[in-house]
Amino acid sequence: MASEIKVDTISEKTSAGGVTIDGLLIKDGGISGDVSLIGTTPTFTIGDAGAEDATLLFDGNAQDFHIGLDDSADDLVIGVGSALGTTTALAIDENANSTFSGTVTVGVDDTGKDVKLFGATSGSFLLWDESADALLLTDSTPIQIGDAQDLTLYHDGSNSYITNKTGALKVATETSGIAVTIGHTTSEVTIADNLTVTGTVTLADGSLALADLDIDGGTDIGAAIVDADLFIVDDGAGGTNRKVTASRIKTYAGGANTPSFRATMSANQTVGDGYAKLSMDTEDWDTDSAYDHSTNYRFTAPSAGKYWLSAWIDQGTTSQEELNYPIVFYKNGSALKYYQPSPTYADNVARFRAQASMIISLAEDDYIEVYCNGSSGNFTVANGSSFEGFKLIGV
Repeated sequence: MASEIKVDTISEKTSAGGVTIDGLLIKDGGISGDVSLIGTTPTFTIGDAGAEDATLLFDGNAQDFHIGLDDSADDLVIGVGSALGTTTALAIDENANSTFSGTVTVGVDDTGKDVKLFGATSGSFLLWDESADALLLTDSTPIQIGDAQDLTLYHDGSNSYITNKTGALKVATETSGIAVTIGHTTSEVTIADNLTVTGTVTLADGSLALADLDIDGGTDIGAAIVDADLFIVDDGAGGTNRKVTASRIKTYAGGANTPSFRATMSANQTVGDGYAKLSMDTEDWDTDSAYDHSTNYRFTAPSAGKYWLSAWIDQGTTSQEELNYPIVFYKNGSALKYYQPSPTYADNVARFRAQASMIISLAEDDYIEVYCNGSSGNFTVANGSSFEGFKLIGV
């Protein structure tokens, strides 16, 4: 007859069927049922402080897993398989350092979790913020790249920085055809040092295209500057750069007193009683085509400024002739300046010459003409009499 064991009269079974205590079956080295460690500070100890490994094995249908102590390495390991150390997924050493041997996944697709990594400085950390779907770094917490941490990216609370301390900082240089845009359409971009452009510089608004421009002084023009050469200037109206010819700069800087002209009379002209315009019909020169020598015999100012103007009158005969005002300057059709000779003349006097000049401020399109008044008789103005002038510079 088989022996029996009775425990607190809770249940009694033969030894062949094992021992059941409060529903917990102990049989053939196995335990069937739920086990709870209860009490204020319950402890479950595996091992006896000896130099041996200890393993807690999970015997699965398709795959076994284990948690164990690798005593020789002093590591707590979690791995795949029934044997300790078969395929370690996580190892924790005696210094609480953890080593993951496989892929670490936090959360699942569409349901993430925050992951925060702290630094040695208070308030400095990196956070994967699952709600923002963003990797966040605090101010002055840099990303450093390279064996010597040569490339650094960070924000200091006021400005953002990309710094490089070794070699060149290259942006989109390794693949042909990659466009690079810097700044917003209303942003101001500052180049703090030299700028080298190997291609063509083109402004987006088309106001200026500078092809293969070299303005660093490395290449001389190789010839004298001429009026048609172009310069780039700021027009002073909002910082717009425009091109200007050397001739304009020469006029502004005092390189030439232009416009300039000189015209003479090709034949004698008789002036009777009253004012008559003198027909200076032959041009010696006229830099800006500002003198009309065929119809109106007048100089028209092409630009505002101060002008020096002069007229010379020669008498055309040797007989006594009377003059009221030999030279009168008209401005815009009205008499402006009168000039009268002081000598008196008798019969058969040698020819006299009268000259008058003035400096006058003219607006653009103001015009000047030369008149003469023969008083009560006739006066002959000789051919060769002249009208000339130029614009003053620096005033």
